[in-house]
Amino acid sequence: MKSITTELGEFAARTQFADLPAEVVDRAKACLLHNLGVALAGRRAEPLAHQLVARFYALPHEATLFWDGSKVSAEGAALANAALMHARTQDDTHFPSSTHTGSTVIPAALAMAEVQHSTGEEFLTAMVLGYEIAARIGTEYDTITTPRGFRATSSYGVFGAAAATAHLLKLNADETTAALGFAANLAGGLGQTWVEGSSEWRYHVGIAGRNGIFAARIAASGAVAASASLEGVAGFYAAFGGTVEFARAALVDLGKQWKVPEVTLKPYPVCAILQSPVAMMLDLVSTYDLKPAQVHEIVLELNPYEAAYPGSDSVGPFSDHGATLMSGQFCMALTLIERKATIEGLFRFDDPSLNELTQRVRIVSNDTFQPLSSRLTVTTVDGRKLSRETVATPTLHKFSFEEDAALVRRLLPEMETTAEGVERLIQVVSRVDRLQDVRELLTCMTGGEATARVATGAKS
Repeated sequence: MKSITTELGEFAARTQFADLPAEVVDRAKACLLHNLGVALAGRRAEPLAHQLVARFYALPHEATLFWDGSKVSAEGAALANAALMHARTQDDTHFPSSTHTGSTVIPAALAMAEVQHSTGEEFLTAMVLGYEIAARIGTEYDTITTPRGFRATSSYGVFGAAAATAHLLKLNADETTAALGFAANLAGGLGQTWVEGSSEWRYHVGIAGRNGIFAARIAASGAVAASASLEGVAGFYAAFGGTVEFARAALVDLGKQWKVPEVTLKPYPVCAILQSPVAMMLDLVSTYDLKPAQVHEIVLELNPYEAAYPGSDSVGPFSDHGATLMSGQFCMALTLIERKATIEGLFRFDDPSLNELTQRVRIVSNDTFQPLSSRLTVTTVDGRKLSRETVATPTLHKFSFEEDAALVRRLLPEMETTAEGVERLIQVVSRVDRLQDVRELLTCMTGGEATARVATGAKS
């Protein structure tokens, strides 16, 4: 029997654009548009990564930084662009693996596609394969590894970045298998960042992308990794999850049941777990003209895994928006007070009114709820109980391309671009599979002189 790593490596090496169902291609475009859009709107929340990369990853001039269009190494571009894409934490989510797949896969794939002068079709295929591999390796294990302290996004995302990069490098099956094996050795990232409200979360995605590129490049150079890197007695699953019992679930319906259609897109810049609760609070505020002074208590009931997810049940104190965006208490209080959920609001760490209201919010574990199902109940000071419930459906937060384009347009006030620039991004992504060179897509992420540099391939 072939190893799981080998089976996945062979699949990633042999799959071509013609093998992708139309539904998968359409969903991949929606995911791509969403992630690039939130990256354009993320600059206020990510001031550091591009500076570090410009200093320490400046050579060779291979790939474009979204921030200013300058060129750095492929690894550096993956790191900084992923941090920007993740800055709002509004990037897409593959919930069955608890992974922000797009921000680990897309920046790495774009960087390598630029190096390789890949077509849009080649890039999109690699992107889909990155999602597929990361999602398959993480599904069934995220609920095991997360309570042990590992962050799923970076632990599984590195495999997606490695698979996408290996495909763009046109590695054969053995080389792609080796890339996944090296990715297993480069996985990591801890959930303590959510517990303490520290800043590691900002860079987890970029480190995963950078490490995925390295894994593919070292495999391309002839280095060989263990063939049972995933399911071996001392492999990834045993080390990170403490069991290999569910390992072969990664291969179920491989090539038949695709993972990209499972990806959800976030309408709000908060944790994926809190998307529906924010929407429910907005509905209550609108319907009842609810004011903070009217509220005696707010109870948010979540699935047990989500209620116990690091950072979900926290009343602070807060010092980083990575903590506030995770906190059910803070996000419910913010949405009630501001009547919206914004990235600026998540930085209101020291607001007395917000901090007081968070003390009136309780997170409750409800084992009758499926993942992404929740109930929000507001008890008013005059004894009314105002309630909303979300029951997860196969289409929850799975916007079409047109719906996501509307969402991206709404982010324009938070972008340093023009309405024309947003429309151009939407148009180029819609036909990304027909681009002769992926660099046309990169020009949508930069502006002014930077755009000219990217378009001509000139060094910065």
